Amino acid sequence: MIRFRHLILPLMIACQIPLRLSGQPLSRQPVVVLPVVDDKLSLRGTIASLQDSSHSKTIADVIQLANTGAFQPITSPVPNFGIITGLKTATPHWLRFRLKNTLNVPQDWLAEIDFWCFDELQLFVVDTHNRVLSTSPTIGWKTPARQRIKNNRHFWFPFTVPAGQVVTAYLRVVKHRGTQIVPVELIRASAYDSVVQESYLFWGGVLFTLTFMAVMSLIFFLTTFDQIYSRYIFCLLGLVGFFVINDGFLNQFGFAAQFWMPRQNVYFLFPLVLFYSQLTFVRRFLSLWRTPSHRWHRISTVVLWSGILCLVALTAEWFTPFTPTLELVLVRLFSALYWLPLPVIVGYICISIIRRYHAQEAWLYLIAILPFYTLNLALVFANFGLLPTYEPVSCFAYYAPAALFEVLVLMVGLAYRYKVARDQTEKLIKERTIQQQRTFEAEVHTLALQNNLLVEKERIARDLHDNVGAHLAFVVTNLTHISAQAEKKPITDGQRLASQLRTIVTHTREAVKLLRETIWAINQESFTVEEFAERLNQYINRYVHETDGLHVDVQVSGSQSYKLSSSQVLNLFRIVQEALNNVLKHAQASQATVQLFVEDDGHINLRIHDNGQGFSWTGEALAPHHYGLRNMETRAQELGGTFRIFAEEGTTVEVAV
Repeated sequence: MIRFRHLILPLMIACQIPLRLSGQPLSRQPVVVLPVVDDKLSLRGTIASLQDSSHSKTIADVIQLANTGAFQPITSPVPNFGIITGLKTATPHWLRFRLKNTLNVPQDWLAEIDFWCFDELQLFVVDTHNRVLSTSPTIGWKTPARQRIKNNRHFWFPFTVPAGQVVTAYLRVVKHRGTQIVPVELIRASAYDSVVQESYLFWGGVLFTLTFMAVMSLIFFLTTFDQIYSRYIFCLLGLVGFFVINDGFLNQFGFAAQFWMPRQNVYFLFPLVLFYSQLTFVRRFLSLWRTPSHRWHRISTVVLWSGILCLVALTAEWFTPFTPTLELVLVRLFSALYWLPLPVIVGYICISIIRRYHAQEAWLYLIAILPFYTLNLALVFANFGLLPTYEPVSCFAYYAPAALFEVLVLMVGLAYRYKVARDQTEKLIKERTIQQQRTFEAEVHTLALQNNLLVEKERIARDLHDNVGAHLAFVVTNLTHISAQAEKKPITDGQRLASQLRTIVTHTREAVKLLRETIWAINQESFTVEEFAERLNQYINRYVHETDGLHVDVQVSGSQSYKLSSSQVLNLFRIVQEALNNVLKHAQASQATVQLFVEDDGHINLRIHDNGQGFSWTGEALAPHHYGLRNMETRAQELGGTFRIFAEEGTTVEVAV
């Protein structure tokens, strides 16, 4: 133990030696030669820094320390002194760089500090004899843009390098809270206007694009009322505020708005809104609410409510003065909750990809946010000294393309989502229209069936009345007559009475026959042409060939498998029956031909021809006594066809449907 104590002092001295040797005397610091043609000059690798722990060093004190090794070389591409949490821990930093003018004329240059929210900035230019050539006013974020050396959102310091001389520039930097990045770049004074114009054009295009995307999202929202578009608008507004804050537009165009919150806290508001708005968007875009991983939805809800605590930390100084302890607690609370949405967003992405809830959407979102959040995380690591502070990390001109990439990729995804939603809506509307059309057609079909049923009932009733009813009426009348005669006087003329009874029996059989034919026709919904021909032959063979030696030939051609409806079968059958009855009664013919031709498309041609004495009808209105002809004409009309009868070597009846 004693030996170990003896080793402590030498070990501490050994550790201090490298620190001393790492100091950079003025004579050893690199000298940057001012270019003759180029308008921009990078100071990377040529800057040294000094931390003023006393808070009181003047330019004279710093000049005296120039050759003592107090200045440390800055190895990071952009000077970054980490994160400062409050007034008690804020210390001034001095940056030093050397410039050489090789020309025979003085050169006018500008030092631009492209970062927001510095409390104090002041530039000193010293010659080789340690004489102060120029001293700038002290300016900071509380200095209105119009009162600065240059009316600009950034901090600009003009200085002149005499002809053929080497000068040393000292930049005093004080910042009380936040990131202490000091991106310094030299711009030729004559190029100031063009550089500023290019900058405003660039940022004008970026902000216009973000605003345009917000308007498009608003249109999508008003069209679909899908909340995902309203949340995306929230994200876009967060991005707009992020760039307005971080590139100094608020300081230039909304100077009074900087003081809406205590200290510089308004500068932390929009980044906070950005991260939490991204979480609200992810909760909708990669929803886990109705999945086995629904606990993440509840976790994200808790995280969103924790944003209220961040707002409390930003505004607490309105209500109570900050003690060092309270300030430290609130700063750490804010720092923890400020980044809390990011791991939850990462969790949403990983779960959606691994468990394939929204794998495609998750990959799309990951690709979209990767550039922008890579820069943000790199800045965090750089602030804690875990990574060098490269120029893309410190310059928000690099964040803008990354943000636009995110916006454009997500807009494509949301536009595709909008298209899918619209297509689904149109599909549902189309399916609903088709369903309504089918319902309407079904109702029309039902009404048509009901109407056909009524027509069929009417037709059957008429057929029974005109045929079966007439025969039965004849039977009833004759039986009544015979009964009345039998009651008046005894039966003496048996032969005449028997003849009358035979006639009654004949009519009764005819009625039964007609009734069977009607039942046969309506017993089925449809008949093939072949079935109809077979039934027609059975009827002719049974009832026609047995009468007066008339020979009837049935010829059926065309489509044998075509189906005829019961209405068509009954009407065609009755037309043939009526025509043959007329041949038997009036034509005195020995030969008759029934020709039926049915085409594939349903056209029907029925022709009944006999070799009798003939009958001619020219198409005028039929006389009332032509009952059979009028009946055939009516049936042809019910079939939707035409009826005609003419004499040509006998009589021909023709029905075309």
